[in-house]
Amino acid sequence: MFEKNSSVQKAEIIIIGNEVTSGLIQETNSRYLGDRLHSAGIGVSRITKVGDDKDEIALAVQEALCRVGIVITTGGLGATHDDITKTVLVNLFETELVRDEKVLRHLQAFFKSRGKEVPQALTGQCDVPASADIFYNKKGTAPGLLFHRNDKRLYALPGIPLEMEHLFEKYILPAMASSIKTKIRHRILKTTGLTEASLWEMAGPVDRLEEEVTVASLPSHLGVNIRLSTFDEDMNAIENRLDKAEASIREKIDSYVFGRDGDTLEGVVGENLLKKSLTLGVAESCTGGLISHRITQVEGSSAYFLEGAVTYSNPAKENRLGVEPGLIERHGAVSREVALAMARGIRNASGADIGLSVTGIAGPGGGSEEKPVGLTYIAIDDETGSRCKKFIFLQDRIRNKERSAQAALNLVRLWLMGIPL
Repeated sequence: MFEKNSSVQKAEIIIIGNEVTSGLIQETNSRYLGDRLHSAGIGVSRITKVGDDKDEIALAVQEALCRVGIVITTGGLGATHDDITKTVLVNLFETELVRDEKVLRHLQAFFKSRGKEVPQALTGQCDVPASADIFYNKKGTAPGLLFHRNDKRLYALPGIPLEMEHLFEKYILPAMASSIKTKIRHRILKTTGLTEASLWEMAGPVDRLEEEVTVASLPSHLGVNIRLSTFDEDMNAIENRLDKAEASIREKIDSYVFGRDGDTLEGVVGENLLKKSLTLGVAESCTGGLISHRITQVEGSSAYFLEGAVTYSNPAKENRLGVEPGLIERHGAVSREVALAMARGIRNASGADIGLSVTGIAGPGGGSEEKPVGLTYIAIDDETGSRCKKFIFLQDRIRNKERSAQAALNLVRLWLMGIPL
């Protein structure tokens, strides 16, 4: 992103650790650093992951410094046998280790507050490269390091996210913010209910949009996010370009855009329920409580969410929701008729203004030629009437449940907006 714009300073991120390259942990540092660097007006041109190998680390650092002016490494600054980043950097920058008494005092205070002495194995943390600037770490034991080479900078940070974020926010981001005038901003438009291909067929070509902003399509099994990005020294100019691009996209697909940036679908549904002073009850079968879980993730949801019932078995549907046994016998538990009865039943049982229900075959078993795995019915009922929609989700059990919950919440959103289902 913005690679061809010389006015945007570039950085590279190097994530170090065998646990990262082997997939044993889910690495999040690069995502955090990428976002924060962009907020400071710095473009990230490359993210590299290397194991705990001194030659691979040295090569990655040397190549990155040849390409960009800012390099940030995370990992390998601890005190165990595989933490070798500090040693590699000492050799690369042709310096030596010296004892830093401030780091020693910090370690002593750190362990004293826990009623312990500094372990002998950790005293090596007090030895720091003589030519580096030291970032003192109040959240852990390993200090961060800053090396200079001509007009280039290499920041070495611990791999533990809490410590890395603390040092970046305290030492690095303020220095960047004060020295870099250009700002980069993104806006995320969140859509659901359309495939990526269908979305862009409706939205049309992006050539005109990209005269003002860059456009990225970010699909998932729950929907497609559209990222609009631009940069400038003038924040008003940035906001104007983003507003113009957003308006252009919304003109074509507005009913599919449920929010932007930090919005969640369940949060948007909650806001609309509050605005209309309406309450909701939910009857779930194949989603197993996932819809209710998402709704109650929103603070203040008790103001509009009255009840969630997981009526997984046929007797539960009959006893809790009043679904007639004959209806299930004639049409099956996964059917339009039963979904409508479930929505009506939870509305009556809970006293809510709106009843929502979902019944389906999540898989991987249980399907048939007539009713395949992924078949799902979602129904809504209120005093004005009821509606049921049929879906077929063709993924694994977990994704089918997640897609069913997403579709159910989206139907409530559309229903509240008066958009035909």
